[in-house]
Amino acid sequence: MKARRLSPELLDTLPPEDPAARASRRDLQRLHPILGQMSLWTRWFLQNFPRRPPDSLADLGAGDGSLLATVLLRAYPKGGHGARIFFVDRQPVIPDSTLAHLCRRNWLPTVVKADVTDWLEEGPPLSSALTNLFLHHLDESGLKRLFSALAAQGTVFAAAEPRRTRLAHWGARALGLLGCHPVTRHDARVSVEAGFKEKELANLWPSRSGWFLEEHRVGPFTHFFSAARTG
Repeated sequence: MKARRLSPELLDTLPPEDPAARASRRDLQRLHPILGQMSLWTRWFLQNFPRRPPDSLADLGAGDGSLLATVLLRAYPKGGHGARIFFVDRQPVIPDSTLAHLCRRNWLPTVVKADVTDWLEEGPPLSSALTNLFLHHLDESGLKRLFSALAAQGTVFAAAEPRRTRLAHWGARALGLLGCHPVTRHDARVSVEAGFKEKELANLWPSRSGWFLEEHRVGPFTHFFSAARTG
């Protein structure tokens, strides 16, 4: 496909309690395992933090937090060992039940209503940060600023994003066959148009010196990027 094209996503403009927003969030929860994101993130945690979870973790653009909460409970069945989780979003919709369940499993969750980059530039030190289907909302200058904030923290960072390919485009168009809401179908299409391929994200990271960067396809529809300090 051609160069990235950013367009507004409907879910970002709807009030959290709007029935269409609720329906689209339910669609996303249903699509996470279908797209392989549940297993992707479980593997990532176990590969990078095999013995116990990171001491502090930020979910950037967390939305309803359902994906991370499910993955953490799967990856660390013995609990969070008091690790802090920051769910950061301009419009977070984390259910109280999700937070309570994490607390019972010895995690310390905090919901942060803020711009992700603003919070990173002023927020606490982090052991790790991740984001799922968020980076494609940002233009090049926004990505550079976000990556600079992450690199300044020395944070282990990973992102799963839409892959900007014809196959992903056709996959987005086929979501109607799964009964997805029109908001979900619209947002999937524009997400693919704003997605990534090749080394587009690695090329925006502030410096390759002292960092191990990975960027590659995961499955047919997901583009994965990670950055970890080597020294």
